[in-house]
Amino acid sequence: MQNASLPQRTLLYVEDNVANMSLLRQLIARRSDLKLLTAVDGQSGIMLARAYQPAVILMDINLPGISGIDALNILRAGPSTSHIPVIALSSNAFPIDIKRGIDAGFFRYLTKPYKISYLLNALDEALSAVE
Repeated sequence: MQNASLPQRTLLYVEDNVANMSLLRQLIARRSDLKLLTAVDGQSGIMLARAYQPAVILMDINLPGISGIDALNILRAGPSTSHIPVIALSSNAFPIDIKRGIDAGFFRYLTKPYKISYLLNALDEALSAVE
């Protein structure tokens, strides 16, 4: 969905894998309604979320330092970030991992390798939820 009439909103992607980051950069470059911010670890992601108030956050689970679930818990506890939808993108694909992620409060939990259409649909749903 590319629409020049839509206001540009910020998407924060927290991911330590360069290849995954590059793929998402290419996808988001096609979306004039989104501006991409990136972080390579959970602590940096939390700091960027607090500073820039992104519309949506995409979060890897296995991050250096603190996990994506721990970062989500910190974001949920903060009054300035508790409302931001966070979508998990993780290689942890066992049903127990997915349940743990959903129970933790992720807006959606997508497993890698993810289908691009699923990611874009989840992203559009999250953006609609914050309108």
